[in-house]
Amino acid sequence: MTEKYFDELPHSEIEVDEQLTLRQLHLDEAEQLFKLIDKDRDYLKKWLPWVDSTESPKDSEQFISDNIQKSQDGTEYGYGIVVDGELKGHISLMHINDGSDPEIGCWIASSMSGQGISTKAGRALTEFGFNTLGLGKIIIKADPKNIGSNKIAEKLGYKLIRQEHDDRIGTANVWSLDRSELNN
Repeated sequence: MTEKYFDELPHSEIEVDEQLTLRQLHLDEAEQLFKLIDKDRDYLKKWLPWVDSTESPKDSEQFISDNIQKSQDGTEYGYGIVVDGELKGHISLMHINDGSDPEIGCWIASSMSGQGISTKAGRALTEFGFNTLGLGKIIIKADPKNIGSNKIAEKLGYKLIRQEHDDRIGTANVWSLDRSELNN
């Protein structure tokens, strides 16, 4: 992939504040992404089923490649969570136009947990979904036992609407926010 191609991707970067940026990852960052996941494997796999199938930098490269293609297609926007220039996690806005409710999914390195970064990233991606993409509703799914993820959804103004079985994460709390509720 050339830098020119990368620059042409739609919405490739969202600057949140002086320290936090959400940006589309480059293929040459696959090893860095893999190392971040691998270092926190036990922490992440408690809530994220894909961690066990991320076995090498090649898996992270495929993930980044898929993200680039989905971004180009306008079906999903995935971003590295970059804090002070360092990759610390990933956040995605998925299911843009596949008939499902658009959904935000996020993970962050354990060393960054509890610092409000995921909340800031979630707020920025929620605003992007509503204000830039024109979405009417966004959901967040979280395991009921994942207190941090549920608190983030609540802090962002999402309302708990139901609990359901999700093929990816098992039992999930489903939090929802309509565009009209964004600034209420």
